[in-house]
Amino acid sequence: MTKHTLYGSLVLTLLLGGCTIGPDYAKPDIAVPEAFRDANGSAAIDTRWWSRFNDPELSAAVEQALKTNDDLKTAEAKVDALLGKFDQAQSYLYPQLNGNGSLTRKGVYDATGPNLRDGVTSTYAASLSLASYEIDLFGKVRRANEAARAFLLSSEYAKETVRLSVAASVAASYLKLSSLQSQIDLAQENLSISRELLEMTGLKYRHGVIDQSIVLQAESEYQNAQATLSQLEAAKISEEALYNLLLSRNPQHVSTSPLESITLPPIPEALPSSILTRRPDIAEAEQNLIAANAQIGIARAAYFPSIKLTGLLGIQSLELSDFVSNPTRLWEIAPSVTVPIFTAGRIAGEIKTAEAEHNATLSAYRKTIISAFNDTDSALGQNTKAAEQLEYQRKRSSAIQQAFEQAKLRYRVGAISYTQMLQVHQQWLAARQGYLIARQNALIASVTLFKSLGGGWSSDTQRQ
Repeated sequence: MTKHTLYGSLVLTLLLGGCTIGPDYAKPDIAVPEAFRDANGSAAIDTRWWSRFNDPELSAAVEQALKTNDDLKTAEAKVDALLGKFDQAQSYLYPQLNGNGSLTRKGVYDATGPNLRDGVTSTYAASLSLASYEIDLFGKVRRANEAARAFLLSSEYAKETVRLSVAASVAASYLKLSSLQSQIDLAQENLSISRELLEMTGLKYRHGVIDQSIVLQAESEYQNAQATLSQLEAAKISEEALYNLLLSRNPQHVSTSPLESITLPPIPEALPSSILTRRPDIAEAEQNLIAANAQIGIARAAYFPSIKLTGLLGIQSLELSDFVSNPTRLWEIAPSVTVPIFTAGRIAGEIKTAEAEHNATLSAYRKTIISAFNDTDSALGQNTKAAEQLEYQRKRSSAIQQAFEQAKLRYRVGAISYTQMLQVHQQWLAARQGYLIARQNALIASVTLFKSLGGGWSSDTQRQ
């Protein structure tokens, strides 16, 4: 055999490609709604969805977390690791050549045999060897490459899922901190009012207008206002710890914009169901399904012969001058075939396992899609109702504010009792508190909707 024959064999090996064992992937046909409740029309995509709140501090916090969050860095490292595995899987599609060189020196002394002679001899050799290469007649290697690619893409989408979750968590935590600060401001205002009412009640008691029990009630309300303020400050410290952890930084005080200054994004006028194809968890689930489908082909290919090829092309010489000018030429080609004869059900078991894992992955894929639609439908509904509640609480707070101002004046001149004053005071505090909580809930509901959609949308109008 000449070296041309060997080269021809290698070329033939590269060109060989038979059928690919196992089912080709087909996207499952899953019934989905055409659109969502509480949404109609059209909406465009806004990938920097956090900017829709029009708060530079919130945007800066999210973008910093996307650079520094440790969970996201872990996900990125997993992608890099699977990228290396994908490169390894791809390498098996091609023959791998190794270059070898050697120098051997041998000395013989006091030779007695007819085939031996005294002295030192040197042997020079160089070769190009073909590592054991499996000819992919039945698509086993291609299916393995397909699975590796799907696992790589799955890890990339998993990273995007973590990225979306981190951004949403930072935004929600920031909004809670803003709300807590507004509630602390309200608690401080309430503490000041309670102190004022206590002093006013004490003055009336000293003039004999009211009895001591009224003063004690006013004292109780003042102490309760202090306890409420302390409780809110403790809640803010706890939320700051979570916020700093999301940004992967040491404990520190967090400043936020006032809750009233943060824009409430509008509910999109339209959301076709196809928008959920952007969700990274759906894309991740589909790539897992593609990988599971490829694993069936890998398992079934074990029933077919495995053909491997090794080869060698080299030169050898006893003298260095002959090694360059007139070397001895060597070649070797060694194909081998492995045919499964009796495996005691091992291959059938591997196929059964692969098919079962595929079915499980298919169910997980369907569940992910159904869950995505329900999450989004719920988020849309929650946004609508949160906006309604915010408007009700705004009107309630506005109405009781006027009543409270009037009640303080009437109590000062003795037109109403402390019990009547206290009732209006408590209604005012509950209304203001309810409004802040309603605004917080509406803002966080928007974050939840952004997350359920896999990102944001763009719109020309804003809710106030």
